[in-house]
Amino acid sequence: MPRRSGTIIPALLLLAAASLCGAPQESDRAIPWGAMYVPLDVASEAGMTGVVGYYRGERGVEQLIGDLAFARDHGISLIVTMGSVSPDDVLDASGHIDMTAVHRELDPFLAAAGELSEYVEDRTLWGIRFLDEPHDPAGYPREFEVDPSELAGVYSLIRNALPNVPIGSTAPPQYMIRVSGAGLAFSQIVHHKLPPGYDDFLPFQRDQATLAHEHGLLFVASINANTNPIDNATFFRTYRQMCAIPAVDFVTAWQWPQGHHPQPSFEERFADPDPAVQAEIALIPEACRRP
Repeated sequence: MPRRSGTIIPALLLLAAASLCGAPQESDRAIPWGAMYVPLDVASEAGMTGVVGYYRGERGVEQLIGDLAFARDHGISLIVTMGSVSPDDVLDASGHIDMTAVHRELDPFLAAAGELSEYVEDRTLWGIRFLDEPHDPAGYPREFEVDPSELAGVYSLIRNALPNVPIGSTAPPQYMIRVSGAGLAFSQIVHHKLPPGYDDFLPFQRDQATLAHEHGLLFVASINANTNPIDNATFFRTYRQMCAIPAVDFVTAWQWPQGHHPQPSFEERFADPDPAVQAEIALIPEACRRP
């Protein structure tokens, strides 16, 4: 996870000002918003309410349990990535899911289901993410996809231990509706890579969210931070507008360690002191409100 930078004070000041100007209080219903892999203390100080976290192995279980306790105390919801999401770690040489490998990744967490389940009812444990982009896994031919029925078998394994947690993979509704037992779908935008037929991100995300809901899936809208060559004000305007789509259930931003990709991370963008950027950030909590 990125290290705490201590550079998010400008956003904190504007979020506090927004609260004084009528931004939602804790009694209001609101969708979670935040980013991928942001340390929970940083997220809490910045006013974020939703984080996608990554945990692996026995040490990851211990970290997760501690993080869930912190998250509950600070009103943060977690989408928990349990075990490796890399297709290379769970697919065999023929591209089929290797259940031996799946058990290696998931068993430490499933063994702790009793401790984890207490965080399900209040939605601190908001969802579980397993496997990255099964509809188009990295390193495989473009036409290849993970068999949805095989992925459904993994979801069944998780549900047997944690029956009430929505489960999904980092894949759009078009794929996830084919996976029996799925509860989540994801959709991501990069401004210069919108799908055919769309010239703006907003109709695309709205259509994706509607499709997910039509099939009983929660919808996680996301924007790519590190590979999206846009300025920070545009980034957070887009983020805020995604939050305002009624059928969106969770908003996040994908980011990776600094230096791996050419554009700034979410945290770096968030710390931008430009008043135009901070004004957009200050509007996010209101956009996340739901009737």
